[in-house]
Amino acid sequence: MRLYINECIKAFCRRSSIGIIFALAVLNGVLLWVNESSKKEQLYTAAQYRAVYHSIENLNADEAFEKLYAKQKELRAMEMISFGEDVSYLDKNIDPEALLEKYNSKAYLEYCDNIIAEQQLVTDVLKEVQSCAEYDSYLDGIDEQARKMTGISLFADPDSFSYKNIAKTPGDFAHLKGSTLTPAPSKGVEMATDFLPTDIAAFLMIMTVVVTIVTREKELEQIVLSRTTFKGRMPLGIAKLMTCFTVAFVVLVLLFSVNFAAGYFTYGYGDLTRQIQSVYSFNGCDLKISVIQFFGLFLIGKLGMYMLFAALIYLITSLSNSAVKVYAILAVILTAEAVMYYTIPSASWLCPLKYINLVAFANTHDILGQYLNLNIFGEPFGYKSVFAITLAILIITFSVFSVIAFSKQTVIRIRSKRLTFTLLKGRHASLFLHECYKVFIGGKVLFILVAFGAFVWFSYTPINEKFASADEIYYKQYMLKLEGKLTSEKEQFLADEQAKFDKAQSDMQKELAEGNTFAAMKYQNILAPQYAFERVKHHAEYLKTNDGEFIYDSGYKLLTGDETAGNKDATLALTALAMLICTLTYVYSVDYKTGAAVLLRTSPRGRGAVFLRKFAIGMIVLTVIYALTYAPDFYNVLHAYGTRGIEAPACSMEHLSSVDMSILSYLIVISAVRYLGLIASMLLIFFISSKSKSFISSLLIETAVLIVPIVLYLLGIGFFKWVGVTPLVIGTVIF
Repeated sequence: MRLYINECIKAFCRRSSIGIIFALAVLNGVLLWVNESSKKEQLYTAAQYRAVYHSIENLNADEAFEKLYAKQKELRAMEMISFGEDVSYLDKNIDPEALLEKYNSKAYLEYCDNIIAEQQLVTDVLKEVQSCAEYDSYLDGIDEQARKMTGISLFADPDSFSYKNIAKTPGDFAHLKGSTLTPAPSKGVEMATDFLPTDIAAFLMIMTVVVTIVTREKELEQIVLSRTTFKGRMPLGIAKLMTCFTVAFVVLVLLFSVNFAAGYFTYGYGDLTRQIQSVYSFNGCDLKISVIQFFGLFLIGKLGMYMLFAALIYLITSLSNSAVKVYAILAVILTAEAVMYYTIPSASWLCPLKYINLVAFANTHDILGQYLNLNIFGEPFGYKSVFAITLAILIITFSVFSVIAFSKQTVIRIRSKRLTFTLLKGRHASLFLHECYKVFIGGKVLFILVAFGAFVWFSYTPINEKFASADEIYYKQYMLKLEGKLTSEKEQFLADEQAKFDKAQSDMQKELAEGNTFAAMKYQNILAPQYAFERVKHHAEYLKTNDGEFIYDSGYKLLTGDETAGNKDATLALTALAMLICTLTYVYSVDYKTGAAVLLRTSPRGRGAVFLRKFAIGMIVLTVIYALTYAPDFYNVLHAYGTRGIEAPACSMEHLSSVDMSILSYLIVISAVRYLGLIASMLLIFFISSKSKSFISSLLIETAVLIVPIVLYLLGIGFFKWVGVTPLVIGTVIF
């Protein structure tokens, strides 16, 4: 017990750990609030949402549905009145004069201050209430669907997984028939239990503490001393494992106390004893439990997930003597798990790899809230049961192996002669060359760069000019023909083209009216470019407002942050920052690990001169990473689409309407901005590693500061593209 208590003190009382945990806890709360308050598609507030449910709190599901449906019809009538349309067909008993009076007085606005927001609010709540009122019909539909599908030849084989899965489904929902669902706010439950950044923060917290009690002790060689004591092997390993599980519990309480409080005060939970199916996103759940029971199961599932992650990290840190290996192995595992989760189809025979992994287990909200059977050896097994059994097996397995690995590990190694590499033959006193050797050879940075270069080389795939449809081909032909400034001749050409299409449309309509059913086919070739022409004409109107030119811009859009490029710029920035962290964290942390920092700071050239050499080495590494990350992308796009019109003004493209420079200049500027962003990131890495004085702590802090904002931006939280160095390394977001 004393060992366990001391390990807990060690885990929770270190200032850097406390700082990281506190910062991540605050960040989680801020993110949750920002995520709910920045939903542009939601035009109403949380208070207005609560007000609707307050108005129906004493009604059953059918009565609430009738009331809200009548309200929706009234709002539809008011909208028609605003457009001057006839509303009598909506209801024969309708009183137009009363409606008009209500419209003029705006008495129909009960919750919001405008009709659009009111309509959206009522529609959303009506959808939630309707799922409660029609739940019996939903269950009957499951039975009917099963009967129909088992009669289709495609699913009729009794030995197939599809047949067994369909046949199993009605029985799994049979015990829910006759349930009475009570309408109540759904958004509060969803807000508290369905927020991915909370899990990311939890993983970082757990990783921070676990590496503190294992890897940091290895860095400081304290494990050597601990293992010579009476309880320095198995008992100490068990104490550290229990500490890891304690960390998982503390993290769960810390993060979800915030989430549940936020959900309660923002939207509310309603009656916690009501059945979980009354929550809209859990309407397909096959568990007959209340909302409060769901919360309990959810927290137990999350705790198991966090314990599994803690046990996994403990196992990796016990097996690895290097912080770099810990970081790399975790990155590889999580990347592989994410790739399997997001790429393997649900119906594939590989679906167990999709759903039985860390990323899938983190989605506890959907595991408990939805119905799913996994195809395991041709038999349908409920995902909830598979989740619980797999979680228990993995926790026990990782725990046992981690304690054994910790107990059996070798901490005193016999030095053996290895292949050495010298930068310069003979003796020398070059500070720069010594720093180069320490970083590139001792820190394995040269190997990491070579491996990254090999990965870029072998993963490079030339792209071809893509045409999503024939319209894209016509669009290219028009833009190349009109290339250059908008002149009177080009305006006349556009007018002639419009006249040609108008005449073709008129002639086709005339022939169709005369009974020629093949007229559409006759004019098909003439009218085929019309949609592309409309795009060109719209662009011509845009060019009249600035000094732009006609250019074929499909390739340039991929390089300048247009929506057609997707998240490519953010993904490349994430790659570059991850490589910077892997290569440059060692530059300063090695001096503190070996104790050389004390000696350097007392020597005549141990401060400024050493910093300049380290900065120069960092610039070399940074430049190589920058080139390997961005050069292939530029070459690929420009080689596929060409460089015609690269000297044209950037404002020729509508998404760069405010940029006053050529396309070439714009590409140079954003490249320079990205390079400066990486330099700022490098200096930040140097600062963090010199202050934390621990390689693994530096990795964790740098990941939280540099990597997490981009990951959250990629997950759809747009606010984070402005956090830290993110706008600089992405480049295109600042224009």
